Amino acid sequence: MSQRALSFVVIHPEAMAAEGIAVALARYPGLVAAGTARSVTEGLRFVDRADAVVVHGALDGANVCARRLRSRGIQVIVISQPGVEDARGWHVPWNASIRDVAGRLIPSASLPNDRLTTLTPREHQILSLVTDGLAGKQVARVLGISPKTVERHKTRIYSKLGVPNQAAAAGLAGRAYREQEEVEWNQLSI
Repeated sequence: MSQRALSFVVIHPEAMAAEGIAVALARYPGLVAAGTARSVTEGLRFVDRADAVVVHGALDGANVCARRLRSRGIQVIVISQPGVEDARGWHVPWNASIRDVAGRLIPSASLPNDRLTTLTPREHQILSLVTDGLAGKQVARVLGISPKTVERHKTRIYSKLGVPNQAAAAGLAGRAYREQEEVEWNQLSI
């Protein structure tokens, strides 16, 4: 049985940056975006449904907000200028990678590709067909197996990938498969 996903809110003064950070973090199994906000006040609306908050350190009230949320048991990551560090590990430099931020939120966070290596060849077949947009019954017809068998495989796939449903699995796999194709393409010599 998989653990419940960690929900997070991104608070950043630039809407596009907040959404980009949220989308990038949500790529990691076990992380789910609960919302984005452009100010600390706006971000506090989402706190009741979030386990963690990623906040831009230059916002008014960011550090006070971080201390108060931490006292309530909510994990907080403050995006700060490079060189700003603290003993508590709250701060991450603004030029840190998304992997670094994800690693702070969930220390065992791994790239989606790492999770795909746990799938069997049959699970890869099924996931590939689902990623191409086929429904369970269509997958069963293509592979010559029963729809119930497809559903059992899909349940195991979701568990291994740490995702809640077919859409999340297909999105994660689609990105990972595209990244692998890019690596293979870039390795070709002309």
